[in-house]
Amino acid sequence: MSRRLFGTDGVRGILNESIDPVMAMKLSMSVCTVIGEGSNILLGRDVRLGGEILELAVTAGLLNSGCRPYIAGLTPTPALQLYISRSGGFDAGLMITASHNPPEYNGIKLIMSDGIEAPREVEEEVEEVFFDEKYKKVSWNKASTSTRIVSGVNEFYVNEVVRLVDAEKIRRKGLKVVIDAANSVGSLTLPEIVRRLGGKPIIINGNLDPFMSGREPEPTVDSLKEASSVVRELRADVGVGVDGDADRAVVIDEKGTVQWGDRTAVVITPFLREKHPELPPRVYTGISSSSFIESLLKKHEISTVWLKVGSPIIARALKNEGGLLGFEENGGIMYPVHQPVRDSGAALALMMELLAMTNKNASELYSIYPRTFMVKTKVPRGNIDLSELYMELEQRFEHGQYIRVDGLKIVMDDTWVLIRPSGTEPVIRIMVESLSKEKAEEILKTVKSIIEKVSKN
Repeated sequence: MSRRLFGTDGVRGILNESIDPVMAMKLSMSVCTVIGEGSNILLGRDVRLGGEILELAVTAGLLNSGCRPYIAGLTPTPALQLYISRSGGFDAGLMITASHNPPEYNGIKLIMSDGIEAPREVEEEVEEVFFDEKYKKVSWNKASTSTRIVSGVNEFYVNEVVRLVDAEKIRRKGLKVVIDAANSVGSLTLPEIVRRLGGKPIIINGNLDPFMSGREPEPTVDSLKEASSVVRELRADVGVGVDGDADRAVVIDEKGTVQWGDRTAVVITPFLREKHPELPPRVYTGISSSSFIESLLKKHEISTVWLKVGSPIIARALKNEGGLLGFEENGGIMYPVHQPVRDSGAALALMMELLAMTNKNASELYSIYPRTFMVKTKVPRGNIDLSELYMELEQRFEHGQYIRVDGLKIVMDDTWVLIRPSGTEPVIRIMVESLSKEKAEEILKTVKSIIEKVSKN
């Protein structure tokens, strides 16, 4: 039996298959044991089916191990994180969500008192307690059924986001903003942020639907087709699509083009350098972000720090070392002046501010990024020796620049390729981006042939 519970960002699984109330209760008991008896733990959840069941199970586990649960109810992950870090009254938080995963999934994210997801060493402590069943249980005379409701988490969050930007300048612009809320908790905060900034929110998939029937929770080009069409047809200034817990924000320009998170970072970061000259001129991102961003940001004397894939890793580096922004290509935007975690509300507010300050269309802002061609695929992991695979790839692409922080990334003049084992599936992921479609396809074919060769050794 594997002794690992946590994936890239939390514990996830299909409800009542790989995650159920019994497991959730034991997990929360393990968390309480590690964080400490008497700790105050704030709970939030997204709209998914089973969220209330898991919330009750988590609450029972915390009480049984001597912690004090506080219930925030339906709320975006970044709102819960901000309240934990700013209120001063909480030792940790647990967010019941499966983020971008399909609706049959649910999960639990462990958030530390600084508002950032738990680092791996804390996760390992929790896993050890969980698997060895070393969780504490209070004596009968200390047992409590007391829970406390915390209201106002979403309102607090909206207020803090609006304070980040030049609200008066944005209000004068009167922006029309399409919001695809994925039938979940983003609808509780994002429309209000737009209204407070003088904009007109046009909301699709805005009803709270536990089945998330409007679209898949992950914001992608395919899942945001309706939003893109609405942006074009209603001549909106900008659109945004979020995931199930509204920490990711994928921007849609006024032409209906879906813009990935790393492209949004290239657009926003130079503006942030002017806005915050006191911050170190660098950004942090996962190795799966486009390598074209590095040269584009270098023109503004902004350096790029490459890290392993995973938003908690990026968030902690951003907090500990300082910088202008952290980001992921999947839409995770981390603005440290606000909080160094993925935050769709902050990302949207910054984009609205940028549109107001520059008087440019969103497509004009994104036009600085070259037209590229990207292909993504995956192959079975099997028994492939990764060291041998990487050596073969380096020999084949001997004139490239190698980045080895997570898998192998090879950067060439007009192309880059990333080969890395998945952290969630038994596969090897391959990403290629090039200025030439033909070259992207050619390199993908070469990489797959090398993988096939190594798999036979």
